[in-house]
Amino acid sequence: MKRKRAMTAAVVVAGAALAVSQGNRGVLSARISDRTVLIVQAEDSGILIVDEESGETAPSQLQIEESILVIGSEETEASEKASGEEGNEEGNNASVTGFAQYDEILQLYLTGLNSAWDASEFDENGLCYLAGYLSSTDELGYFLMDLDGDGTEELLIGQVSEEDVYLGMFYDFYTIKEEEFVQVTASAERGRFYLCMDGTIAYESSSGAFCSSNAFYTFTGTELELTEAVLYDAWEDEENPYFYSTTDEWEDHSTPISQEEASAILNTHDYMEIPYTTLSEVAEELGMAEIVSPLKQQAIEEVEAVRAEAEAIAYQLENDPLSQSELNQLSYEMYQIWDDALNVLWGYLKESLSEEEMTALTKEEIAWITEKESAIAAAGAEFEGGTMQPYVENTTGAELTKERVYVLQEKLS
Repeated sequence: MKRKRAMTAAVVVAGAALAVSQGNRGVLSARISDRTVLIVQAEDSGILIVDEESGETAPSQLQIEESILVIGSEETEASEKASGEEGNEEGNNASVTGFAQYDEILQLYLTGLNSAWDASEFDENGLCYLAGYLSSTDELGYFLMDLDGDGTEELLIGQVSEEDVYLGMFYDFYTIKEEEFVQVTASAERGRFYLCMDGTIAYESSSGAFCSSNAFYTFTGTELELTEAVLYDAWEDEENPYFYSTTDEWEDHSTPISQEEASAILNTHDYMEIPYTTLSEVAEELGMAEIVSPLKQQAIEEVEAVRAEAEAIAYQLENDPLSQSELNQLSYEMYQIWDDALNVLWGYLKESLSEEEMTALTKEEIAWITEKESAIAAAGAEFEGGTMQPYVENTTGAELTKERVYVLQEKLS
């Protein structure tokens, strides 16, 4: 918990520094756990850490120099605050987040994970469909932080992972304004949101290997307002594909920039390691604990490792300037990763299921393989004989196999 406190302190202090630099004054708070809140006050004199119990203040280890935030190495201890006290009118002793609406969202996610919802079922229930690719309540978490300094904490839902590919990423973003519960935004496979160290919201999106965007927003009220964006569009200009905009992340090609300039802009936005609290930690408190067998837990962990590896390749395919032959090779590797995972999972199923269940599942699997091969052939037919045909077939096969892996994983007992 000490590391989680230090990370959260850094986020909130950075947010307060941003408020001061913009001429704002007030209080920012972030929930570190269900019983701990850090209060940071932005004043004319700088940033003060406020201990609610004693009312004493101490200067933070933070300086603002030319809009660059420098956070000192000393840890800032957070004050202890019971959930549901002053400043959180929705709170009560039984609440996990202090807000009934936020608790309901956590319960809905827990229901989906415990019931093995697929992506479409999460989407139908108004949640981020990416959760449909997860299988354990250990993989999804929540984080509370007052992102706009209005005294009300926002709720971020995201995947808990040690992989850098997920650094700063969140699935869902909720807020409460004037007693109205609002879903601000949600990530998707080709459009993912991230929390930056300075409180900026980053959005990485792609429409394919030749066109992608990195946009950065400030959160105001219930909306995300664009501050700047870097567009990579090789369809527009293959030789000089980078463009800068402060008005539109996809359509504005009026300001071309070099690759070096694009990299410099992106490097100014550092992503936060969001200290999520896993849903498994609060499932019992919400009355929705899940029991997972050791065999299934082992399979879940192995599939998660595979997913991280495949996601790293997918990121390369969408964002790196690759030749068609490189795209074809990497997409083939991604397909193989998921195919290998499926075969490993099949071995677990043989250990877990009865002979009768395996016989029925084998028939189902044969039918699925036929459908998959037909879908791959249909996808490649549009590019038959062309250099893109292998890429389209590989990515189609990888996606279908990934979906099947998660379906089979839920059949484990």
